[in-house]
Amino acid sequence: MTIALIDDCPQDLALLSEYVCRYCNEHKIHASVKQFSHEKDFENILDKEHYDLVFLDIFMQDSNGILIAKKLKRISPKCQIIFSTSSKEHAVKAFRLHALDYLLKPYTYAQFEDALDRYENTVNKFIHYIELKEGYLMTRILISDIMYVDYHNHYIQVHTPSKVVRSYMFFAAFSPMLSPYRQFLWCYRNCMVNMDYIDTWEGNDFILKNGERLLISKSQKREIIQAYANYIFDYVNGGTIS
Repeated sequence: MTIALIDDCPQDLALLSEYVCRYCNEHKIHASVKQFSHEKDFENILDKEHYDLVFLDIFMQDSNGILIAKKLKRISPKCQIIFSTSSKEHAVKAFRLHALDYLLKPYTYAQFEDALDRYENTVNKFIHYIELKEGYLMTRILISDIMYVDYHNHYIQVHTPSKVVRSYMFFAAFSPMLSPYRQFLWCYRNCMVNMDYIDTWEGNDFILKNGERLLISKSQKREIIQAYANYIFDYVNGGTIS
């Protein structure tokens, strides 16, 4: 996910940057953030760089944020905009541009967090990650890269398309990290599979897209297969899958 911050007030830009970093750290979000202290610098790269979310001040030195937003929407219609300003004057114009939110300065972190939560619920574009201790180092793993997780000899084993990350911990301590993401399904004790990587199921096995097979618990097979079928149904019919 890419985010642009545009504000010509150094103090306001620093605070906005601090809030973005705090939100990403607290919510385990992987994002690329770029700051612009002059609106012309941002306008000059509109045709070259794509942003998913833009925080845009309305009152700036040489331009008006509403005009920049109109240009941005013409070039990148799917880009979401959150305005920040010291005046309520342009609120109606902002929402006519389908702005996601309108933060009135000085705004609190709670108000900022509410705006970002609304963004995630609206477009579901946040790239989340988990963080595990691997040896002596902390390793970040994107949620979308996790094919499945199992347990062996007191180690959590996180299988991705390119590697296996092993971390010394109990599965009961690990599993809550994935509980917010409904694409993960318990297929047997101490094993969770990312249903986005399942190709099909056959007998008592899930067959992954890379050809690996994962055992399905015999005692809970009916419930597991039903949960998988429900997930696929929601996906095919445009349901929200996070």
